[in-house]
Amino acid sequence: MSHGPSPHRGPACSGTARHLDREELFDRLNRAHDATERSRIEEELVALHLDLCDRRAARYAGRGVPYDDLVQVARVGLVVSIRRYRQSAGSSFIRFAAPTISGEIKRYFRDHGWTVRPPRRVQELGPRVRAARERWEHEHGRPPGLEVLARELDVPMRQLVECLVAEQNFHLVSLDQTYVDGDGALGDRLPTQDRELDAVVDRLVLQDALAKLGGAQRELVRMRFVEGMTQKEIGERLGVSQMQVSRLVAAVLRRLRTHMDLAGRERRIA
Repeated sequence: MSHGPSPHRGPACSGTARHLDREELFDRLNRAHDATERSRIEEELVALHLDLCDRRAARYAGRGVPYDDLVQVARVGLVVSIRRYRQSAGSSFIRFAAPTISGEIKRYFRDHGWTVRPPRRVQELGPRVRAARERWEHEHGRPPGLEVLARELDVPMRQLVECLVAEQNFHLVSLDQTYVDGDGALGDRLPTQDRELDAVVDRLVLQDALAKLGGAQRELVRMRFVEGMTQKEIGERLGVSQMQVSRLVAAVLRRLRTHMDLAGRERRIA
């Protein structure tokens, strides 16, 4: 029984054999015109290079995106590479595919990895900072300081600090995460709901609304709601009837309520 070449070789297959399989498959892909046949050949090429995806994904592991997600993105990059690659003398599919796969992973980090997305310049500086830090630690056996990093990267200190702070926003920390000392979870140490805190925004809006009242209207509010005077007492002080005081208070409250309702709608729209 004869055994033809198979693209599904195990890890023990030689690099030469893999190269021959790869070149043969790309030859067949270039000659194929039927969509079904092209799809089948592409699947064989993908299966032949899954280890390349795993290696590329491993380079970006531990940075806030699950490893399985990185592998899937790398495989998308592999398919893109297969469809864009054009054979020529001296060309190498691996050299072509590796940066394409890495580019797909980097775009995924940029577009999906951030909890709070920083400016593009900060995102692009992040990989440079990590590479410079690793290089310095390898050469000097210790982590570099901020001034050293800024000098190595030739960037202002402010921009470097902005990048380092932004990296802390890459992924959320679970409220169920326990402390190193094992003394409860993060969520256990957060303050419980405080009605005073909930009312802070309303108080600020009310303060702004009061500032827009005239002097006589603010004095009316002070007498009625700060000093706690009755409408009769206010009327006696102002020299008006209790009914007039009631109408004045109602008009001021309507104006305050309108201002606060408008501010609330603006907050919801924002």
